[in-house]
Amino acid sequence: MMTQNTPTVLAPDYYRHNFDFLLRSVRQQYHDLLSHSEHWWLNTYSRLTPDAKQLYIRMLSRKGRYFRVSKLSYPEIRHTENAIEELLSNKFLTCNEANWPVDEILDLFTKPELLKIYREKHSPDARTNDQALKQARKADLTAAILATSPAISAFNEPIIHVEHQAHLTIFLLLFFGNQYQDLSQFVLTDLGLHIFENYQVDPTTRLFQQRQHILEWLSLEALAAEYEQLSLSKRAQAVRQFAGRLPGPCTWPPLERRRQRLFNRVARDLERLGEYDLALFLFNHSALPPSRERRVRILEKLQRHSTALAICRQMLSAPFNEEEAEVGQRLAHKLSRTLNLPVAQALKDTFTLETLTLPASGERVELAVANHYRQAGWRVHYTENALICGLFGLAFWDIIFASVSGAFLNPFQRAPRDMYHSEFSERRRDMLTARLNAIRTESWNHWLAVYQQKQGITNDWVNWAILTPALVEETVSCLNGEQLYAMLSRLLFDPRHNRSGQPDLVMFKSGHIQWVEVKGPGDTLQANQKRWLRLFQQLGLDARVNHVVWQM
Repeated sequence: MMTQNTPTVLAPDYYRHNFDFLLRSVRQQYHDLLSHSEHWWLNTYSRLTPDAKQLYIRMLSRKGRYFRVSKLSYPEIRHTENAIEELLSNKFLTCNEANWPVDEILDLFTKPELLKIYREKHSPDARTNDQALKQARKADLTAAILATSPAISAFNEPIIHVEHQAHLTIFLLLFFGNQYQDLSQFVLTDLGLHIFENYQVDPTTRLFQQRQHILEWLSLEALAAEYEQLSLSKRAQAVRQFAGRLPGPCTWPPLERRRQRLFNRVARDLERLGEYDLALFLFNHSALPPSRERRVRILEKLQRHSTALAICRQMLSAPFNEEEAEVGQRLAHKLSRTLNLPVAQALKDTFTLETLTLPASGERVELAVANHYRQAGWRVHYTENALICGLFGLAFWDIIFASVSGAFLNPFQRAPRDMYHSEFSERRRDMLTARLNAIRTESWNHWLAVYQQKQGITNDWVNWAILTPALVEETVSCLNGEQLYAMLSRLLFDPRHNRSGQPDLVMFKSGHIQWVEVKGPGDTLQANQKRWLRLFQQLGLDARVNHVVWQM
């Protein structure tokens, strides 16, 4: 008899326990880097009653800085008024300050409420007729009220402001190592939707080593957010002025990488605006893709072909990733022809191509092809990228979750922070080299042991819904050590880009493995798919492309 899983019910105060855990974790890891004000905030918060803590967290978690007391009602907070008084006395809230921006406060009111405020500010003779007021847009009504320069007392109810949001911003940054994750991450874990690996998280593994790093990170993020808005204007002068405010190089690698990404963003916009000299200058100060590609393309427009070709050759001799190597080859070929230099004939792909005419059943094209092969006696799995990536996750599981400084900052990570940067391989080179060599010589064959030990634990490389023990066992039994070594090495070279583009289907029959990339009508091979098919060819593996024609 089938039974449904009982849904997890969260305790009413679950979010307070999560918030407390966040504060304790940051205090444990970064006690020496916290400011006097942040320590005061921690100590003061710790002395609050549960009601006051929960109300404070509720307001910190909501959008906006201002709140109407009349609208604060949460079933788990029994004495809201007492909680507000406690937060006010501890300076975690302020109330009805005269210098607050009235436009932000007006956003807290509905249009009917604004209409009432407007009427109270005007005598009947000074008002427009009631019908015109009712038809006015909320924005127009707000503007009309603002024109009267209303005082905070005009709203006839207490308005409160939540204080110390900047402290929470810093604590979230220290806990997650980024500014896009928030307290909602805890809920996924509370609900049992994610189970995370038990890796080391303590002061020895923390990301930030200096208070200055924290401040510089926040400053750079604020600058990037400012540019996000400014870039929408597409005004060359504004972008040029912003470029002059970009900071100089950082000695701390994580921050320098973020700085170079911002340089690339601004430079790309300048290039689009025709500001080639300044764009080149900024791209020259970034080593991250696509800086070299963009420099080549700009130099080509400026007829500086020899300089552009020299950069292409740098890209080819030491590519940052797969995409840069491929782009560099195409651009070098084009520039060599422009300069009348000898050009090696580009090798054409010779993939095994088949056309399948299948009845139009309305199902996904990949599933239709899978059924076609099953009827021919194959055991077929629709895995897309899950199989090879899953083998990667199993092969390097202990290395992925090894204790490396700055890699793991909190208990909620699917992978180390540097997983998709070159630092991942560089900082674990000895461990990775040893494991790859063991796989190559077939002296490491613990795929199923790792699977059984780690099943269900979140790993960014392993899709447990698709990767089964039988699939793992049959795959590795069909591949030799050299083939596994080559596939995993390719993923390690460029984890971000090479984790996609793998064939849709993998199938087995009589000890033989076959890979199939499925293409429906009008669909063509993408660059990353071609790269994987070329590797399969080099390894002598049976990989083919099936073009489907529907039979009506």
